[in-house]
Amino acid sequence: MLIIDLIFNLSLLVALSVFAGFIDQRWPRDQRPGPILQGLLFGSVAVIGMLNPLVLEPGLIFDGRSVMISLCALFYGPVATLLAAGMTIAVRFSMGGVGLAMGIISVLIAAGIGLLAHYYFRPRQLIPGVRDLYLFGLAVHLTMLLGVFTMPLETALRVLREIGPAILLIYPLATLLAGKIMADHEALRQSESNYRQLFSDHAAVKLLIDPDTSRIVDANDAAAIFYGWPDSELKGMEVSRINILSPDEIRREMAKARARKRYHFEFKHRLADGSVRDVAVFSSPTVVNGRALLHSIIFDITEQKAAEAEQERLGTQLFQARKMEAVGRLAGGIAHEFNNLMTVILASAHLAKKQVAPDNPVAEELDEIRRSGERAAELTRQLLAFARKQMIVPKVLDLNGAIAGFMPLLKRLLGRETNIEWQPGPQLPAVKLDPEQLDQLLVNLCRNAKDAIGNDGTITVATHRATLDQDYCAEHPGARPGEYVALLVKDDGCGMDAATLSKIFEPFFTTKEFGKATGLGLATTYGIVKQNDGYIEVTSTPRRGTEVKVYLPANQEETA
Repeated sequence: MLIIDLIFNLSLLVALSVFAGFIDQRWPRDQRPGPILQGLLFGSVAVIGMLNPLVLEPGLIFDGRSVMISLCALFYGPVATLLAAGMTIAVRFSMGGVGLAMGIISVLIAAGIGLLAHYYFRPRQLIPGVRDLYLFGLAVHLTMLLGVFTMPLETALRVLREIGPAILLIYPLATLLAGKIMADHEALRQSESNYRQLFSDHAAVKLLIDPDTSRIVDANDAAAIFYGWPDSELKGMEVSRINILSPDEIRREMAKARARKRYHFEFKHRLADGSVRDVAVFSSPTVVNGRALLHSIIFDITEQKAAEAEQERLGTQLFQARKMEAVGRLAGGIAHEFNNLMTVILASAHLAKKQVAPDNPVAEELDEIRRSGERAAELTRQLLAFARKQMIVPKVLDLNGAIAGFMPLLKRLLGRETNIEWQPGPQLPAVKLDPEQLDQLLVNLCRNAKDAIGNDGTITVATHRATLDQDYCAEHPGARPGEYVALLVKDDGCGMDAATLSKIFEPFFTTKEFGKATGLGLATTYGIVKQNDGYIEVTSTPRRGTEVKVYLPANQEETA
C-alpha cells in the first residue's frame, strides 16, 4: 500500500514538472504572472496528493506535499512558495486529526529549506546537480521527521519505525527525479535566455536566415534600428527586399555560406527609407531547433567605402601632380638645351644670309631655315611656360578690362562663325599677371573649346570672385586657401571621358589627328597658371561639354 501511494505521488511529481516547464516557457519566472501560476500549480498538485494520502491512523496522513513545496521554493522563489504552502496548510487544517501540527510543520520545513536553497543557488546562477538535489531532498525529509515529536511519543516512535526508513529512502529519490526534470528545464531555459540575450541585445546587426526559402527567420533589435523596419516585419521578410542582388544571385551566395566555402561578403542593402548602404556580412551555418539556418552579422561600411574611395581619389590626384612636376622638370631641361641649339641655328642662318646676294636661290632656303627655327623657338617657349621657367613681366591687371580688350582679336582668331559669349563678373579684385600670358591662356582654352563644339555650340567666357577654403583645398591637392578671381571657359561640345581627362595637361598629348596639333596648348596653360600661384580645375562629361576654371590669386597689394 505504501509503495502504491508513493508511485501515485511520483506520477504527480512527473506531471507537475512537465506542466511547470510549460508555464515557465510561456510565462517566465522573472515576469509577475510566472511565480503566481507556478504557486497555484504546485499548491493544486500538492492538494491532489493530500486527497489520496497514506493513512497511518485517523488524522495521521503522509503524502508528497513536502517534495512539491520544497521544489516549488527551490526553483520559483517566495511568491510561488507562499501560494503553494498557503493552499496546502489550509487543506491540512481542514482535515484536522492527531497529525495536524506535524502536517503544518512539514509544510513550513519544506518551504523554509527550499527557500534557503533557492537563495543559495540563484545569486550564483547555479543549477542544482544530481548530488545537490538528493542531499536537498534528504535534508528536507530528515528535518521533517523530527517534527513527529510534536505528537505523543508512542505515535512518533511508531511513525519512525513503520514509515521513517521509506521516507528517507524514497522521498529524497522522488525529489531527485522531479528536481532533475525541472533542473533540465531550467538549464534549457537559461540556455535559450542566454542565446536570446546574446542575439537580441547585441549591438551588432544580426539576422537568422533560412537558406531554403531565402526568408529572415529572426532579427535582433539592432537590425530593426538599422534597417528601419520593426522586427515583427523583418521576421519572415524575403532577403531580396534588403539585398539589391537578384534572387538567383542571393541564393548562390547563400549556398557558398551554407557549404562553408565563404564566410565574408560585401553587399549593398536597402533600408526602409529607400536608401542603400554598403555592408560587410559575416555568415555561417548554424542549427536552431533542428533547422539549418545561416547566422549573419552585418556591419555598415558605407563610410569606410567612401573614405577608401576618397583616399584613392586623393592618391590619384597626388600621383598626377607628381607626374606633372616630373614631366615639367624634364620639359624645362629639354627646352633649355633645345633653345641653345636653336639660337645657334638662327644666328648661323642670319650670318649666312648676309653673305648671299638677295637674288641668290640660297637666300630663299636660308629664309625657310629662319622661319622653321622661329617656329621651333615658339615651341621652346611653350615648353618653358609649362615648366614655369619662361621670363615674365607681371602687371597689375583689371581682368575684365584685359579680357574685353582682347575679345575682338580672340573672335577673329576663332572665326566669325564661332558663337562666343562674354560674361564679366562684378567688382572683381585686380590680379598680377603678365598680359601676354593672359592672352595665351585665353587663346589656348578657347581653341580647345572651338575644336570641341565644331561649327555648332557656344563658348562661354566668364569671370567671378571666388574664395577657396580649407575644405576645398583638402579635396583639391595643389590649391591654396585664399581670395581668387576665377576665369571660366565653358563649352557645350563633345566633352571628354575620365581617361582622357587625366592626361590633358601632359606635354604632347593630343586627341587630334597626327600633325594637326602639338599637344602643348593645355600643358602651356597649366604651366602659366602654376607659375602665377593659381589653380586650374577641369570638369567634363562626354557629349555634355567641358568647363575649365582658372583661379588667379587676387592682388595682395590691392587687397591690403
